[in-house]
Amino acid sequence: MNLLHTQGLKVYFRHKEKTVKALDGVDIFLAKGITTALAGESGCGKTTLARTILRFQEPCSGKIYFQGKDIALNQNLYLVRKNIQIVFQNPFLSLDPRYTVFASLYETLGVFKRMKKRESKFFINQILRDVELNEDVLYRYPHQLSGGQIQRVCIGRSLINHSALVILDEPTSSLDITTSSKIIRLLERLQQDKAITFLFISHNLKLIKRISQFCFIMYYGKIVEAGPTDLVYNKPLHPYTKLLKEASLLQLKSLPDSEIPEAGCAFLPRCSQRRAECKKGVIKKEAEAGHFAFCNLYK
Repeated sequence: MNLLHTQGLKVYFRHKEKTVKALDGVDIFLAKGITTALAGESGCGKTTLARTILRFQEPCSGKIYFQGKDIALNQNLYLVRKNIQIVFQNPFLSLDPRYTVFASLYETLGVFKRMKKRESKFFINQILRDVELNEDVLYRYPHQLSGGQIQRVCIGRSLINHSALVILDEPTSSLDITTSSKIIRLLERLQQDKAITFLFISHNLKLIKRISQFCFIMYYGKIVEAGPTDLVYNKPLHPYTKLLKEASLLQLKSLPDSEIPEAGCAFLPRCSQRRAECKKGVIKKEAEAGHFAFCNLYK
């Protein structure tokens, strides 16, 4: 059962008299109670998709269905605020430096529940225990915490209202390796214990293989491959997915917007296996059950 799915989602921006297609007809689905990953290099549209689902960014066209209702419509906006939360990439910019941990969590709690401060302390302490923090951080300010502790507070804040969907926008990218590993273990435990639906955004396929059950690969605003994470990682179909797996992004030169094809395959200028028909368009090929790619190599 899908908790959320999008249909033909488009977000375009105007930049220097040009149209930047941040999202260009994106169709994804998030199955309830599992972790779905969204992978791609920086600038491919991952965060724009997250912001659009959260309605921070208005879509130009398309639909976003959450629990059967189109949340792209303003009358259904209450469903987003009540049921969808996000953990941002940089934990140090996610908390007000003038607020203690208690004040930040109490403010969030007040949005969803009416509770006196004395009553809320027990509730907030339970949230801290859920994210493996001691009560002694309760009255500390963000600058008195480590990066890992701040990110745990942000994860706890996202769980205050028992959200149905939590979007994790590269939550470990600004942390060291050891701390990142601990955060991943925490997310795995929370997902299992509370059956939360996660959308995990990252460029690291190895990390995605560990934490997610299903994966979408995005390139310049388009989904180019999708499937069960084990299949996408072990049997990648699209040339771009193979490059991501090989961690060869450093060998890929970023293309100016003017070189991105207006039609056909967006990966065409970079692809070593391009064909003449790639200039016209791509086909959707399902290699195994639930594992498909938009690529002409599999006609």
